[in-house]
Amino acid sequence: MVDINWQFQAAIQGGPVLATNQPVIKVGGYDYIQVTVAAQTNNVAVPIQPAAAAGDVIFMAVVSDVYDPGVTYSVDAIGANHILDGPHLLIGSGAVSLLNNNAPPKLLTFNNTLTKPVDVQVIVGRKVP
Repeated sequence: MVDINWQFQAAIQGGPVLATNQPVIKVGGYDYIQVTVAAQTNNVAVPIQPAAAAGDVIFMAVVSDVYDPGVTYSVDAIGANHILDGPHLLIGSGAVSLLNNNAPPKLLTFNNTLTKPVDVQVIVGRKVP
């Protein structure tokens, strides 16, 4: 079993601050993937984790060195494109199920229409059995 410590903070100038970092997420295992998606390349398939049962993935982060509407990914064979114009952080099986409520994400397929390569990192945490 491994702990994933996380935190989030958003501060609006002259307005409210939202900060949270609880609870620590206990996972039975995790997967970490780094991939470079070459410039002007489509359909780069990236396996991200092996679990098959709905609710098995309880943490997922997709981060990049470039955030732009020209960088997208789809999950499994669902077909919806997700624009990577900022970090994607899904905490809890409910949040991860927004990608697919029938099964945990297993394969991300990236597209990069930019004229430069993009480095992407994905961390997936699986629930404790």
